[in-house]
Amino acid sequence: MKSSWKRETKETSIEVSLETDGLGTIEVETGIELLDEMLSAFAAGANFDLAVKARGDLETGDHHTTEHTGITLGSSLRPNIKSGKGSAVVPLEECLAMVAVRFGRAGYREDFEFWGREEGGMSLQNFGHFLRSMAYSGKFTLHARAEGGSDRSKVEALCTALGRAVKRAIRDE
Repeated sequence: MKSSWKRETKETSIEVSLETDGLGTIEVETGIELLDEMLSAFAAGANFDLAVKARGDLETGDHHTTEHTGITLGSSLRPNIKSGKGSAVVPLEECLAMVAVRFGRAGYREDFEFWGREEGGMSLQNFGHFLRSMAYSGKFTLHARAEGGSDRSKVEALCTALGRAVKRAIRDE
């Protein structure tokens, strides 16, 4: 199922096109290296076609662009799935990530810690904001847990696991 969503604010302009029955074609351009990698890992984990173009006030930091991209991506998922649940466990190097989702009611819980403050042009505290924004705007409960490994491997493993869990939730519907 294909959906597109746009979000325009004073701080950002975000466009998302998502095809849940896609072939894994990914075109992402946010101006934030780690956010591009997060979106790509999510789409690859789910085998979705995903196109994201994001412009934001990066001179003030990555917060608005990261959060609003999560809101827009979650909003683009909402028409594709109303119920269903899925989970995934993804290892990456010394990291083990576990994600569970249930569509229909919004909620968020995280259980992971980062060693650093910034990675790939993004403040790591905004990673949780991205996940929470995506879950609440997509109307799904998201539990995300990761342990071990580097900050970057946690982010990649969590996003890959999220993609797989969402794909399984779509099949469960």
